[in-house]
Amino acid sequence: MSSQIPDFSRRRLLQGSGAAVAAAFGGPIAALASRVAEASVAPSCQAATASALIDSPYGPTAPVADLSTGLPLIELPPGFSYKSYGWTGDTMSDGLVTPGAHDGMGVVVSRRVGRSQEIILVRNHERSTSSNAANIVGAGRSSVSKYDTGTTAGVYQIGGNTNLVWRDGNWVGSFASLGGLNRPCAGGATTWGSWLSNEEIRSNNVSSTGKRHGYIFEVPADISVRAANPEPIVAMGRMAHEASALDPETGYWYLTEDQGNANTLYRFRPYNLQGGLDSLHAGGTLQGLAVRGVRNADLRMTTLCQEYICEWVDIADPDLDGATVFSSATGGSVSMSGPFRQAWANGAATFGANEGCWVANGVVYFTDKQVSTSAPGARAGRIWALHLASMTLKAIFVSNSLQVGNSPDNICISPRGGLLFCEDGGTSGPGNVPAITSQHLKVLHPNGSSYVFAKHNFNFTSAQLTAVGKSGSLAGDRRNTEWAGCVFSPDGRVLFVNLYTPGITLAITGPWERGTL
Repeated sequence: MSSQIPDFSRRRLLQGSGAAVAAAFGGPIAALASRVAEASVAPSCQAATASALIDSPYGPTAPVADLSTGLPLIELPPGFSYKSYGWTGDTMSDGLVTPGAHDGMGVVVSRRVGRSQEIILVRNHERSTSSNAANIVGAGRSSVSKYDTGTTAGVYQIGGNTNLVWRDGNWVGSFASLGGLNRPCAGGATTWGSWLSNEEIRSNNVSSTGKRHGYIFEVPADISVRAANPEPIVAMGRMAHEASALDPETGYWYLTEDQGNANTLYRFRPYNLQGGLDSLHAGGTLQGLAVRGVRNADLRMTTLCQEYICEWVDIADPDLDGATVFSSATGGSVSMSGPFRQAWANGAATFGANEGCWVANGVVYFTDKQVSTSAPGARAGRIWALHLASMTLKAIFVSNSLQVGNSPDNICISPRGGLLFCEDGGTSGPGNVPAITSQHLKVLHPNGSSYVFAKHNFNFTSAQLTAVGKSGSLAGDRRNTEWAGCVFSPDGRVLFVNLYTPGITLAITGPWERGTL
């Protein structure tokens, strides 16, 4: 059956004030719209098929010196500051070396410790393989759980997780928590003090220890109390995982997959809805998203505010091997994970390359970061919102220009209701005028536009880095590398975020009330 989308989809042209937005589509974006004067989405939906770049309410960015090293690692608006921590190569509190490739990250615990307020974050390190077993995250430390210590084609799986401690406005500690993974990209925080670490690899290979990859793992906040479970949560699927997001109202999880042109949004319904460490290992039902009445809908080239009524289709075997299968969405054969093969066979929709995911107020927000200048048309990224009560899927951000949004990847919603996204693009794509010189943190405005909040500014020599106690091997111009792992503290005062390359975690503070975050 043809995957071309008929013109049955609805574009609800919302009228008037933020209150109208709230009535029409609920959730944090609507809550934000109600207090922003220019929040009506009517102009965007009526006059444009794609989003635009607008001026930031926070003001223009400029280089700001890091309070930890004195180096201007990033650009920020007036009034904002930040502290860096956990640089690649730094010695952690447990004596181990901080791994590189800082990717997805989440706040898993916020608690009182005596008179102090403490936050524990878990950070992914998207490392894949090495011929040296000493490169495994947590190598040589028996207290650090490891999934795969064997080899595949002579190499070890070396990715994993580290936990970070922030207390009373300062970084105070870090330690390795899980190793032996292959490309743990992003994940998601539970409501019981742990983090799901997701492997982004669709692998049918088996290592020398009998391990396969492409799974989700659970990492607790404090491994001195309880070590990470090294066994995968098989029922959540074997695929090129990206993010996981929990809906606390139902206990259901929403998952994204970065398998170009062969992926959909997934829902996982655990058998144990009470939660708690290891509860997800009890299993559950994995499902894929489908557009009602349209088999295998191709959702790569949607326009701004376009809507679809959706439903879920079951996936019988979440551990099925992947395969190369003909796809009507591309008119040719594509590599599909086992879960997507089954979802596709049952009519699931397909996206370009899904990445970040967040659930708030009954809405699932997720990104499609795929950039293309070829058929079926130019695109530079999408952000979707799935309203769970009505199962209405809406394109709330559509970038057909690298300037507007360059491969939106990880996302987060602030406690005030603003949506922030990390760019993970380059210089190849539509609308690259003027030429892209750095990757940004951007904010989705309630009217469907975007604006720049921060810019990557890492461009230092070996001498500059060694002078502040950092490894000279990190030197170079990294401005056009990705941001990752954005997440706010529960009180909304601190934005934690990673510079994937060279591998640094930042804690940003400032006058958030001046803008829409």
